Amino acid sequence: MVSKRLKIKAKSEGTLVLDAQGLSLHVDGDEGMRARIEVAQQSGRRVALSALTPLEVRRTEEAAKRLQFLLSRFDVKPVNDAVTDAAAKLLDASGLDGHECLVDALVVATAALCTPPVLLVTSDKSHIPALCKAAEELPGSPKVKIVNV
Repeated sequence: MVSKRLKIKAKSEGTLVLDAQGLSLHVDGDEGMRARIEVAQQSGRRVALSALTPLEVRRTEEAAKRLQFLLSRFDVKPVNDAVTDAAAKLLDASGLDGHECLVDALVVATAALCTPPVLLVTSDKSHIPALCKAAEELPGSPKVKIVNV
């Protein structure tokens, strides 16, 4: 059993959020991604992702089993009203198109609603940075720092 003190410490160390590329690398056995996640967990960071992210990272056969196992170890955040409202604000503030950037906006909105400090693992260099910058303007949202992979 984990003591209350350790639970509080774990919550206070922030969140590592994976987008589709971060999750995909981990599912495919990338050692760098595995190490990032391990270090985050050892330092008390929660590893989280949007409930949409596994849909982008679908796998078959053994890889599908590995994906399900990994998802059981992470905090899969639902796409609820708070997330969709934040995503709409991010799209408005960034000037990006919802049709093209909807999933990215939902991922950044999910990250912006996580416990700070927040690190977002992504390979995206076009939409995600603009959405993270827009997230800084949301009242009460933490800065979402990008970790490029």
